[in-house]
Amino acid sequence: MERALADRVVRIDGAEYAGALPALKHVFLVGDLKQPTPHPFIRDDRVEMIVVGYVAGDDGEPHWHADVTEYELVVEGEIGYVEIATGQTHWFMAGDLVAIPARACVRRRVRQTARGVTVKVPSQAGKIRCDGCARVCASRVAPCVGVGVA
Repeated sequence: MERALADRVVRIDGAEYAGALPALKHVFLVGDLKQPTPHPFIRDDRVEMIVVGYVAGDDGEPHWHADVTEYELVVEGEIGYVEIATGQTHWFMAGDLVAIPARACVRRRVRQTARGVTVKVPSQAGKIRCDGCARVCASRVAPCVGVGVA
């Protein structure tokens, strides 16, 4: 359901995707998407814009992006991120902006209903999880496979 970006204003009405949250957790509205979506989106390889909706316990797995910086504005509730390298957890409340630089390994924590808007620059699908990471890490949740590790 791609909407073409041309020389006119393009609209994606909130009602066109609102029902997808929190079941999908991530509603990609802009980006160079490689998988089909049940809602409209605008293709753009420069940036991704994602509406996120979480309930308590929607914690993510440790991961990092080689070349992508993420910015997230918390709109409702709170969202936490554990910095895997230090073990420090940062909690962000409604109105707070989170910036996660490329190569920083983090794990999302959710202890109450939360919503936000995430922007990723550039739009790339390369998320590196424990099973594909060769870094030495005390927080590893899965063995590394397919990567040369001593």
